[in-house]
Amino acid sequence: MAETLQIAFYIVSPIGTFLAVATAYYAIYRQTKPCVVVYYEPNPDTTSLIDLVIRNIGTGTARDISFSVPLPILCWGIEKPDSSESKQIDHKIPFLAPGKELRFNAGQYGGLKHRVQDGIGVSTQYTFRTPLRSSKKGTDSSMLDVNYMKHAGTKNSAAQDLSDALKGKNQTVFINMNKSLASISKTLSELAEKR
Repeated sequence: MAETLQIAFYIVSPIGTFLAVATAYYAIYRQTKPCVVVYYEPNPDTTSLIDLVIRNIGTGTARDISFSVPLPILCWGIEKPDSSESKQIDHKIPFLAPGKELRFNAGQYGGLKHRVQDGIGVSTQYTFRTPLRSSKKGTDSSMLDVNYMKHAGTKNSAAQDLSDALKGKNQTVFINMNKSLASISKTLSELAEKR
């Protein structure tokens, strides 16, 4: 009986140790794996502009990032595409750290809708280093789509409105105050000259 328990221990102990090491390695591996997503989102500052965002939402650094299809950018036209030439991203991105993003001006709804239609499936390939410092390839899938923005709000951020107001691009209290101050200054200058 004691010999049977000892033999069982000799068999179970290495298996348990192997499972513990494998679980620890898998946990560390998951902490070093990037996850690169590609999507369109409304520009946070400017009305009617849409950004192409390439973001690493994983916890590891992605290197040599490439895409299965060229990513449309600079597609102009609010309701329908205008006649200007659009461009595309078809080159590799050398490095994207965890939690970081790249933003490109994708254009406007009408121009993008014409290019992506019902959506473009994008497969993102990259390399990353495992916990054992070996290089490994990874792939993530995304969908480029603008249909959800069809009825999105079209207002600027407060920062953009303030910037436009200070530059005099829109009719606001700042412009009225500037006009009033200019008028007061002119009147004071005229009074000073008369004395």
